[in-house]
Amino acid sequence: MNRPVLITVIGKSAKDPRDPVPEKALRMAEEVGRLIAERKGIVVTGGLSGVMEAVSRGAKNAGGLVVGMLPGFDKRDANEYVDIAITTGMGWMRNTLTVRAADAVIMISGGIGTLNELTVAYELKPTVILEGTGGWSSRMREFAYQGKHLDEAKIAELHYAQTPQQAVEMAFALAARGETGRDSAREYY
Repeated sequence: MNRPVLITVIGKSAKDPRDPVPEKALRMAEEVGRLIAERKGIVVTGGLSGVMEAVSRGAKNAGGLVVGMLPGFDKRDANEYVDIAITTGMGWMRNTLTVRAADAVIMISGGIGTLNELTVAYELKPTVILEGTGGWSSRMREFAYQGKHLDEAKIAELHYAQTPQQAVEMAFALAARGETGRDSAREYY
């Protein structure tokens, strides 16, 4: 059976008006969503605002399918571009489900919730960080060991992109190879 590729996009929400999502991140997220949809991929997000809404809008405008993994129990919390709203009632713990659903992950901008999702994805899912979008995406290379590892053992590797096109191409290529964050992750999960 040939199933579509699921690309989870993690990124900064717009829940705090004192900490807005950079405009550049929103534009790039919308482009990422469009490109995923044009390749017949399915967009998976946390279903709410900010980067999640922008990537969802881009995918919907290109005729794509969007899945939103919501933190609460009310499907009405999903942004208007979500086709399939999955309520979890798990709060921030839904980050694990959002990431584990993916064949590959793309990180755009990001605050503390996005950083949490990145650490969940690190060993299990190939992850592409779209640099230049603010937040953790623009700082991760300086904090990571040798710019690409979240652990000293170098169990897995982060990948970096400079444009939405590069991010989507890398995510699909990594997903096609069936890669995880680390080669042996399938043994444990």
